[in-house]
Amino acid sequence: MVKKNKIKSVGLEVPSLCFGGAGIGNLFRIIDNKDAIEAVEKAGEIGWRFFDVAPHYGSGLAERRMGLGLRSLNREDYVLSTKVGRLLATRGKTPGLEAGDFFYEEAPFNRVYDYSYDGIMRSYEDSIQRMGQRYIDILYVHDIGSYTHGKTQIERKYFDDFCNSGVKALEELKKNALIKAWGFGVNEEEILMEMMDHTKPDVFMFASRYNLLEPNHDEFFKKCKEHGVSIVSAAPFASGVLVSSNRKKSTYEYGDVSEELIHKIEGIEKICERHGVPIGAAAIQFPLRNPLVVSVCCGVKSGEQAKRNYEWAQFDIPEALWSDLAGMGIK
Repeated sequence: MVKKNKIKSVGLEVPSLCFGGAGIGNLFRIIDNKDAIEAVEKAGEIGWRFFDVAPHYGSGLAERRMGLGLRSLNREDYVLSTKVGRLLATRGKTPGLEAGDFFYEEAPFNRVYDYSYDGIMRSYEDSIQRMGQRYIDILYVHDIGSYTHGKTQIERKYFDDFCNSGVKALEELKKNALIKAWGFGVNEEEILMEMMDHTKPDVFMFASRYNLLEPNHDEFFKKCKEHGVSIVSAAPFASGVLVSSNRKKSTYEYGDVSEELIHKIEGIEKICERHGVPIGAAAIQFPLRNPLVVSVCCGVKSGEQAKRNYEWAQFDIPEALWSDLAGMGIK
C-alpha cells in the first residue's frame, strides 16, 4: 500500500510512491502540454502526494508543466522535490543540443552547471518561479559525480565548489525553512559514499541502480544507515525494460538490451506469474523492503500510467514471491 515514511534526520513524512517528472519534460518522446498537465492532475486525483522534477528535464519544461498540474491540490497536502546544479541560460535564436537527444522539443535554454552557493540559490529561486510555488520540500544536488562529468578535473571542481560553497546554500535554505531536507540525486553510489564523508545530507535519490536487476549494494546501505541518510529509489523499472512489451527494442542504461539481461528478466517474470503478481508491482515494491528506502519514484507520462503504477504500488504480494526471488540473488 502507499503509506508515509519518515526521512529520519528531519522527521519529514513522504509517501512511499513518488511521481517522477522526467517524462513530462518530453524524455524520449513528445507529450503535448495538455496531456502532460493532465497526467499530473490525474495523479493528484488518484491519490499521489509526492512529486519530483528537475530543471534538467526539458530545460525547464517539466517544471512549468508540473506547477500547472499541481494547482488543483492544496500546497500543504503534497511533498515536492526538485534539483539544483544546472542553471538555464537562454539560447536566443541559436539551436542547442537536446540533452544528448534524450529530451525532445524542450524549452530553448542551455544547461549551465553550477554547484556554488550563488548557483544553488539562483536555481532554487528559478524553480520556485517556474513552478509557481511558495516553497520546495526537498532539494537534490543533481548529477554531480563521474556518471555525468567523468573522472576529470571538471568533476573535482564541481565537487570542490559544492563542498566549499554550495552546501552552505542548502543549509541556509533549510535553516530558514525554505526547504525541509536536502541531498543528492545521482545514478551512482561512489559519489554518495564520498559525499557522506564531507557533508550531512538528509536523503539520496538513488536512480536506476537499486532494482530487481541490481539488488546488491550492501556497503552503500551500511554507510547510509551509519550516517542517518534516507533513500528515495528512482527508476524501479530499469529504464522501462522490466515492464516493456518488447524488451528487444527497449533500452537499458540508454543502450541496447542484451540477451543475457532478457533471460534474467524472463526468469523474474516467471516467478511473478507463478504467484499471480505483475512484474511491475514487484519492481515498485522491492526497494521498499529495505528499511532505508522511504519512497520509490516512478516516471509517469500519462494519467493511465499514473493509475497503473498506483495500483501496482498497492498490489498484495505474497511473501513466497520474495523468497523465490531471493533464490535468484534478489534480496
